[in-house]
Amino acid sequence: MDRISAGVPGGLLSVFNLMRRLASEKNVPVFLVGGQVRDAVLEISVRDLDFVLVGDAPALAADIADRLGGQFTVHSRFGTATVYIEGYHVDIVTARKESYSFPGSLPETSPSDLDDDLARRDFSINAMALPLSGNNPKIIDPFGGLKDLSDGLIRVLHSDSFADDPTRMMRAVRYEQRLGFNITVDTLLELGQTISRGHISAVSGDRWRQELYRVFWEYESVPILIRLMQLGILQGIHPALTDARAVNKLLGQSEIPSSHLISALVANMNSVDGDSLSQRLNMPSDLTRIVRDTITLGGLKSSISAPDLKISEICRILDALEPGAIEATVRFTSEPLLSERLIRYLREWRQLRGFLTGDDLLDMGIPSGPRIGKILRELRSALLDGLVSNMADERTLIGEIIQRGD
Repeated sequence: MDRISAGVPGGLLSVFNLMRRLASEKNVPVFLVGGQVRDAVLEISVRDLDFVLVGDAPALAADIADRLGGQFTVHSRFGTATVYIEGYHVDIVTARKESYSFPGSLPETSPSDLDDDLARRDFSINAMALPLSGNNPKIIDPFGGLKDLSDGLIRVLHSDSFADDPTRMMRAVRYEQRLGFNITVDTLLELGQTISRGHISAVSGDRWRQELYRVFWEYESVPILIRLMQLGILQGIHPALTDARAVNKLLGQSEIPSSHLISALVANMNSVDGDSLSQRLNMPSDLTRIVRDTITLGGLKSSISAPDLKISEICRILDALEPGAIEATVRFTSEPLLSERLIRYLREWRQLRGFLTGDDLLDMGIPSGPRIGKILRELRSALLDGLVSNMADERTLIGEIIQRGD
């Protein structure tokens, strides 16, 4: 128990200790479960706490929140509750068993005991529990999770695990890459069969998008994406997710935003596939634009890289695109001139504006209307291309514009 509590950060330790005390006072079987037990055995600091009890989880959550001054929410469908305190969250779950009416469906649940609760979990290393009562409790490990932790293995609990919930395939790869483990041969066979039987398509785009977000938040997000492509998991979600060239270029880079990872996934797609992927994953509008503009930019690379292209023309092209798509392309392009121009656009040209403002043009007698914007754009182009360098030059240019009637 001391080794477990040693890995609990200070903000959660009060919850952990209170839970132990309540389990004893109320004589309720309460267990620390899942990833927290796994990480404690691996001596990795835990970020959240998950508890299972054979009893009323929402009532216990309310008691804890009241005693510690936190907030809590109840998820009545699953008999679970979450306590929020000091920036952390603690999940408290009524022990339950699950069944799936068809592959990829959400589970139907009913209250049960710890054995059934551990049996519903994804991998052996996540199917362990530690009783909170007693002086020297032992880890409950019905599926050999401790041995698999020692051997560095990711193993499903039963042959229908991936069929029941295909999102577990993505989770398996996350754990494999995060922990430096290996997925067992039998588990890989089950994974391949789940893909070949088309069970991935039974999972909604919203659920797959959320799983992708979890990949993006991982420190090893790029190796995870590459592995997901190698195993055919991403292709099962959408047939165009097969080209890893841009993703490979991100290896070794740090602090990669989610939008840049999305860009790398679609960098070599055509627009039809990009639109189809956005629909499949039910992407929000900002990511849909990133997908669209990354693909658009990919088709304009040769134009932007033309040696004699004016800076104003480069900016005219790039001004129409999401900056995030441009930033991402800088990360994975292998074309030096394109990279240089995109970087200069982001750092210099995008912010550059002429010396004169719209109010200055009005003071010069130019009537309000669309012509003001057109002249300002021409002034900016002239500045970008080195045709003007100060306010006097711009006034001269405006005189020429007025004279020619533009």
